[in-house]
Amino acid sequence: MKSKIKRSILAVLHACDGVPMPETVLLAAVQLHVRPEGPTESDIADALKDVEGQRYAAAVTDELTGERTWTLTPKGTHKARQVR
Repeated sequence: MKSKIKRSILAVLHACDGVPMPETVLLAAVQLHVRPEGPTESDIADALKDVEGQRYAAAVTDELTGERTWTLTPKGTHKARQVR
């Protein structure tokens, strides 16, 4: 299941075409993308840590609002094109 969630994270972020995606929106999009299972937010957060650790995606926290946004790294973009 975790690998399916990771692929979904890459696909959802790739669809954003480089525009940073707020973490709350990313979690909701991945839950919808991984059907029919619908992973929990905890499952997705765990997969996000792996994706970030593998340097496929990066998060930035807005100092003013505390909101985290995610984008693919060049490595992540390359991988997202492979796993479609």
